[in-house]
Amino acid sequence: MKILEEIEKLFAEKKLPLKRQDIPNNQSLYQGTFQLEPGKSVPFGVVIVNGEEMADFQISFKRLAYLTNYADKEKILDLMNELNNSKTFYYRVCLAGDGEIYMKAMGKTTDDVRPLYEQLVIGSSIAKRVVQV
Repeated sequence: MKILEEIEKLFAEKKLPLKRQDIPNNQSLYQGTFQLEPGKSVPFGVVIVNGEEMADFQISFKRLAYLTNYADKEKILDLMNELNNSKTFYYRVCLAGDGEIYMKAMGKTTDDVRPLYEQLVIGSSIAKRVVQV
């Protein structure tokens, strides 16, 4: 639980109002919303496998866009590949079966959770760029 304590302390320091929710498989979920611009927000989440010294995590930014015309799927996949190869760094832009376009990153953390936080902050900038494309 040391890692969860450290992340909650850092989120409180940074004034991120994220609450922890325990989910199956010994994991915790933190959820929030990132304001892209007035009237446009993107939900995000951080899932952490509960651990003492090292833990896996996944950060995701949801509902960046939607594929509404499946005739454009190939064009969108080409664009996503281009983004993944040149602009999204730690993150991968993905297309869900329902047409949702989202981003995710996976990694490991220790009780020094600052790199996880920095990756979350960088993700918000990347999400903003992806939405603008």
